[in-house]
Amino acid sequence: MDLAPWPDAPLDPGGRALLRARLPLHHAVQVVAAVGQSLAPRAPDDSQQSLSVAGLRNWLGAPVAGGKFRAGIDPLDVEVRLCDVNGIPLAGIGLEGRTLRDGLAFLGDALARHGQRGKLELPEHPADFPHHPLADGGIFPEGGAQGRAELLRMFHGTQEILRRVVASRDAPIRLWPHHFDVGCQLGLGKLTAWLGASPGDGADGVAYWYATMSPWPGPERMSPLEGGGAWRREGLSGGSLPISDLAGDAAGQGKQVEAFFRSALLAVERAAAEI
Repeated sequence: MDLAPWPDAPLDPGGRALLRARLPLHHAVQVVAAVGQSLAPRAPDDSQQSLSVAGLRNWLGAPVAGGKFRAGIDPLDVEVRLCDVNGIPLAGIGLEGRTLRDGLAFLGDALARHGQRGKLELPEHPADFPHHPLADGGIFPEGGAQGRAELLRMFHGTQEILRRVVASRDAPIRLWPHHFDVGCQLGLGKLTAWLGASPGDGADGVAYWYATMSPWPGPERMSPLEGGGAWRREGLSGGSLPISDLAGDAAGQGKQVEAFFRSALLAVERAAAEI
């Protein structure tokens, strides 16, 4: 399977493989989030349950056990792991054909063997958390690697673009297990903004890049977005660039997304100065 990172190789603007992959993988990352939620110190923004994209095939949870270990997942093979603090796997188990509880039990046993005991509980999420049979004890389905490859390339590439856009700011880029998006938060005076990417949510499930903010000044007060993005007049409190509006070539896609983020950040800065 070609795992060339995006935007070196293009994403499918149709997003069909992403649509099939996102819900099972969304639920699988809850096993990693459970370790940080259960054992890491509580953070004001609940980032103890977030993950970091440490590489194309390496998503890592928060450090636990005094900073010695981290839970992790290979999103392509759907293998949950106990890793050292640097993300080097110490033990792992594939979730295909297993339940989320199997993954939790494995991580609990692996931590116990290293002297870290404690009950692992899946994070509690609000009512808008999407349902999947995995939440009711279903087994993780086999197959679907093509869609997962597309999703991990989207997340990894988005992180690299965001790093360039927000390079001079204190804005950690995290993978959030609730909405299953990768992004960062920016405090700009009285306005808070979030830039990132979602593999799809809501009824249509279309993947998109976003720029949201609070308080939301409204689209009429925002300078135009570039890269094909637009400020929303209903629903999302900000702007978005759907994957369906991407160019077909890899270079064009990367330029679109970077232009979207840079123009969104400029618009947010201008709006913040007027508050």
